[in-house]
Amino acid sequence: MRKCSAAFYFTLGIVSLCTTDVSTGPCKCSNLNLLKDQCNNTEGVYDFTCFIKLIKFNRKFICEWRNGGDLSTPSRIYAQQRKCSCEPINKKNATEWIFNGLHVINQNITAHVIATSEDQSRCTYKNFTGNSALITRCGPPSKQNLIFKRSSGHLSVKVDWGDEGSYIKQFSVKYREFNTGMWKEQQSKNSGECDMWNVTSSLPYELQIHCDHNKDCAQCPLSEVIVVPQELTDAPSIQWEFQDHIQNRFISAGQRKVFVMWEYANSEAVADYNVTVGKVSGETINLCNSFSTKDPSLTLILSYSAYNISIRALNSVGSSPVSSVVIEQMDEWRDSFGLFSVNITRNNSFSLSWSSSVSSVCYCVEWWAKGQIPAFQSFYVKQTHREITEKTKRIFQPYTRYYFSLHTRPYLDTCDLKNVNNSEMTYGTAQAYFSEGSPKSAPGNVSIWNITQYSSVITWSPVSEEDLCGFLLGYYIYYTEDNNEISFKVDPSINSFELLNLESKSAYRVQLSAFTAAGEGVRSDVKHFVTNLTEFTALSSITAAVIVGIIILLLAVHLSCRLLHRAKKLMWPSIPNPENSNAVQKIEIAYELGILEPLNRQRLEESEGCDSSTVCVVENKREETPFRSPSISHAGVKPTTLLSEDQDRVPTRESVSTETFPMDFGETDSTLSTSFDNDITSLESKDPGETISNMMRSDFIPASQPAVVFMSDYTTMEIFQQVTMIGIQGPSIQKVKPEFVPVHPGQDYIRQSCFSRNRQSNNPSGACNGAEVLNPEITVL
Repeated sequence: MRKCSAAFYFTLGIVSLCTTDVSTGPCKCSNLNLLKDQCNNTEGVYDFTCFIKLIKFNRKFICEWRNGGDLSTPSRIYAQQRKCSCEPINKKNATEWIFNGLHVINQNITAHVIATSEDQSRCTYKNFTGNSALITRCGPPSKQNLIFKRSSGHLSVKVDWGDEGSYIKQFSVKYREFNTGMWKEQQSKNSGECDMWNVTSSLPYELQIHCDHNKDCAQCPLSEVIVVPQELTDAPSIQWEFQDHIQNRFISAGQRKVFVMWEYANSEAVADYNVTVGKVSGETINLCNSFSTKDPSLTLILSYSAYNISIRALNSVGSSPVSSVVIEQMDEWRDSFGLFSVNITRNNSFSLSWSSSVSSVCYCVEWWAKGQIPAFQSFYVKQTHREITEKTKRIFQPYTRYYFSLHTRPYLDTCDLKNVNNSEMTYGTAQAYFSEGSPKSAPGNVSIWNITQYSSVITWSPVSEEDLCGFLLGYYIYYTEDNNEISFKVDPSINSFELLNLESKSAYRVQLSAFTAAGEGVRSDVKHFVTNLTEFTALSSITAAVIVGIIILLLAVHLSCRLLHRAKKLMWPSIPNPENSNAVQKIEIAYELGILEPLNRQRLEESEGCDSSTVCVVENKREETPFRSPSISHAGVKPTTLLSEDQDRVPTRESVSTETFPMDFGETDSTLSTSFDNDITSLESKDPGETISNMMRSDFIPASQPAVVFMSDYTTMEIFQQVTMIGIQGPSIQKVKPEFVPVHPGQDYIRQSCFSRNRQSNNPSGACNGAEVLNPEITVL
């Protein structure tokens, strides 16, 4: 047991000797086998491998590993080919070691690495063995040496292989859409660039790059996965707005605060934005005015000059199309500040003058004609005037208006516009002609409005700037009555004028022309108008129109009614009612008196029984029905006429018997019988005329039903209607028993049957005697 302990401490001593610092002594390989046997710890060093790589035209032996556990840093590394080379590792957490003193030859080579704990109690041993011809490695390239470009479905990869470029002839790129499973591979045509076509522009891709094997590159490991972002195919969308010194009191006069905002459809694919701000005139600006920003907004303090702002999105594979906006110049305020005037002296020079109150170091003047890019010239002067000579090939043209802007720069280093932001202020603007001419065209759209009895209004549109050929000083208006022409001037700022004191009902001719300092231009076409005879305003015309409309409407309604009435008569004629005709009324009056007298005589001759030619007085029982009409006063009772005639014969006075009987069915049967007998006795003893009179004045209750004419068997409809007019004029309608058929005036024939009140008595002849009270039964044939 003691021998084992002694051997263990002896081994630890050797390990300590080999793992000491460089200052303690040289690293020796004599005890390498002993350390290999003693250091059997599996933790500390992982994936230990070695290879040969060309670095600065020399073949270097390099070993790599991964650290892990508490033995994360190896303390010694050995390389052995013909002889052993031992080197201490002084870097903490090192993962690679290059043997600079080892001369590599085409033979097997061995490498050893040992890691020990801080207390020297544990150690780990790993080794590597390989043939130098088979462990030569080319690549993989580092990400810093890769350049990616994408455009129109094309992906280009450029690789810088460094010192290995002379050994690598070709390389390959494995690629796939981001987070998909299938890899594609594309081989390059040379050692520097590889192109992939038909890739989806809107998707990112994953790439891995490796060289192609050859005799000089035995190993070609894959690079790490590199994510290439999607292609930027759209230009940013830009919006802008500004505030001047009137809108924002914190802004100086002659400056404006410009807010520029933009957005990109797929902002996640954008790394940053490149913004360039410059003058439209092309004045040189320092590169600091082109900068990158991640914020999609920008605030600038600019003068009233015209500016160009360009923005594009950037990422690692390229840039988007450029989106530009122009911030237009401002000249509406040209009279707001001090005196500033321009005089074009020659076709290539002009002079400037401004107020002495301006204290500035540097100035810049810009000039342009409409549709031209401004020219510029900056200068330094302490005076209040300046002569400028055109240095470009452009010269001033006659009859052309030119615009001028004078800008001040308070600092000397801004004379050449070192910085565009908040370095310039506009003093004023002016306009000038090299030489003026008269207008080439007349005012347009001349119109005459609101013509009254004594006035009218003339309107027109101004002459275009190109046709003015000078500064507009005003307009001439000519109006002529008969051959008397009158003209006068009007201000150039107006485009309408009212002519007053005209003659009523008179014809006038009007023409207009514009004039400049060079003279009057051409006249417009003649416009004719005639003043009104009387005052006729818009209100009166509306009133007259309303009145005429109402009249037309009434006439139309009247004619429509007449037409409709005529059409109704033609298409739907009225059918007359025979009962209401005059003929029926006359027949009723004629028959009434002629029928009553035979009734009395017929009643006196009546004896027992009745046959088909006999008139029977019928007592009708009153039946209580829900449709019973109210009784009529006794004074209004009319006699009920009963007729009898032989079939197919016209009745005569002798063959017609008349009788009047009560129709109030509210009385009892006995009462009715007694009253009936009394009436018969009275009729026998009295004169017929008196009888008729008494009967009409009797206190019989009026019938609640219309009178019914009974013939022996049948009667025609004509006679039925003539006689029943009395019943029709009554207030009530006849009601019959449910088992009987009611009489309707519209029927052609009716039939009478007599039944005794005592149903047990049989009368074979069908006659009715006076003692019996019969119920009428009406049968409709």
